[in-house]
This record gives sequence, C-alpha cells and structure tokens, in this order.
Amino acid sequence: MDARTRALQALIRLRQTEVDQAKTALAEAVGKENAALDLVEKRRALIESEQERAVSGQVSMDDFRTWLPAGRDAVEQAQKALSAARQVSDQAREVLIQANAAQKAAQAIMDRRLEEEAETRARREQTEIDDLSRRNRMG
Repeated sequence: MDARTRALQALIRLRQTEVDQAKTALAEAVGKENAALDLVEKRRALIESEQERAVSGQVSMDDFRTWLPAGRDAVEQAQKALSAARQVSDQAREVLIQANAAQKAAQAIMDRRLEEEAETRARREQTEIDDLSRRNRMG
C-alpha cells in the first residue's frame, strides 16, 4: 500500500472519529432539549393544577392570583431554557451533517483510489498475459 492510500485511510479514521464525536454531542444536546421540554410541561401542568385547586375551593382564588405571576415566570424561564437547548441541538445537528459529509467525501476519494489501483493491476496482469502469449507463439 502506498503512502497516499495510507494517508487516505488515516483521514477516513479521523473523519469517522469526528462523526462519532458529533453523534455523541447531538445525543447530549437532544437529551438536554428533552429535559427542558419536560420542565416546561411540568411548570404548565403546575399552573393548571393550582387553577383547578382554586376553582374547587382547595385554595383561595386570592392565593392563586398572588401565586400565578410566579408560576407564569417559571414557565417563561423554562421556555427560554428550552429555546436555548433547541439552538444547541440545531447546531449539533449541523455539525453532524458536516462531519458525515466530510467522512463520505474522504471515503469516496479512497474508493476512487482503490479502483485506480485495481485498474492498474488489471492492466499490468493483462500486459503480462499478452507478453507470455506472444512468447509462446514465437517459441
């Protein structure tokens, strides 16, 4: 194997490592996004629960009205965290897409290189066969 082929193999391994790292980063980002979404849903559910308690008389409407702005603020903060988590996930997806494209490009170059080597070997073998055939005819 020549130096160019070894270099391409090293490049492919590097690109695969980049893809693996990008997949890991995306999985982490998606996990954080899902956790942020769960928090938004829990905080919204808490508002609904407190509203139901107020309507049913378990807590006073005045207590609910006093608490509601804090509940809404908590939802708003959770939504901001969710938005930030989604941006990180989107960026991680883009990095993965780019890493996959770079890995595929390196693999395509390697595939072409291997095809060229195979064609060169085949031509050499055919030349040797032709030479042997000519010698046999002459002899």
